[in-house]
Amino acid sequence: MEKKESLTVLLLRVAQPFTLIGAFLTYALGLGIADYLGKVIHWPVAWSGLFLVFMLLIAKHFLSAYFFSPEEIRGASLSAEIRGEEPAFIPLQSIPRYLLLEIGLVALVLGAGVTTLLIVEKEVNLPEILALGAALLLVYVDVIPPLRLEKRGYGELITALLISNLIPSIAYLFQADSFHALVGMMTFPLTFCYLAMSAALSLEYFSFDTRHATGSMITRMGWQQVMTLHNLSILVAYVLIGAFTLIRVPWIVSWPILLSLPFGLLQVAQMLRIAEGAKPNWWMLRLNAVSTFAVMAYLTTMTLWIH
Repeated sequence: MEKKESLTVLLLRVAQPFTLIGAFLTYALGLGIADYLGKVIHWPVAWSGLFLVFMLLIAKHFLSAYFFSPEEIRGASLSAEIRGEEPAFIPLQSIPRYLLLEIGLVALVLGAGVTTLLIVEKEVNLPEILALGAALLLVYVDVIPPLRLEKRGYGELITALLISNLIPSIAYLFQADSFHALVGMMTFPLTFCYLAMSAALSLEYFSFDTRHATGSMITRMGWQQVMTLHNLSILVAYVLIGAFTLIRVPWIVSWPILLSLPFGLLQVAQMLRIAEGAKPNWWMLRLNAVSTFAVMAYLTTMTLWIH
């Protein structure tokens, strides 16, 4: 008999803690760029920025769930015991719909309150406000009707841009007066890596997304095109690292990031085997897809902090 999860566990799953961990990594990457460029980290502002990022993502996840409710949605299991072939999902019908909306709105209000406080204390300037506004705009067009781009196949791309580009940019701008090209050079390869991870994780949800008409990337593009997109994204990520190294990024900074390449190659090999008709090992594919992104983000972040 399947064990029913408590409301607290279901709400925690809706909040997507693994995505929040990824955001923490990329936020630390942004701070690492600031530290590498000689900026003095103002930690109270840094922690405030991280709180804003978390509130924005929590609002995104809960408002998205609210507009999907009462349908089931994708959701990574928090149990280490679940390693089966069935993809994990969150039964939104077990959560009061009004609660999803309330939590999403409270997160937005808390974020707005902290932003106002930072503005009053003159801790943020126009570049930071513009970056936060851009992040909020992405969340709005992704999950709020009538646009609701997550239902049109753009959700994964928007999340990749948010996690891998805007969040580290926000972290950096909270410590600097203006944008620096190094932020883009350090984050664009990560964006493609995140997109590849999303493509890999979406494969086992193909029938689920089709049945529930989620409008996800895989249902819009088809599983064959998604597999091609995955392999191209991995290739582009490492080509960009090499190109940026030739242009401007010091070798001492870029070479440790290339240590994540074996994970990327293994991920492509797994995808090619599935395309040839091999039975997918979903647990291994999940593990390797997440590891590729996590290792690249970690190595990028640690390298910047160390140097």
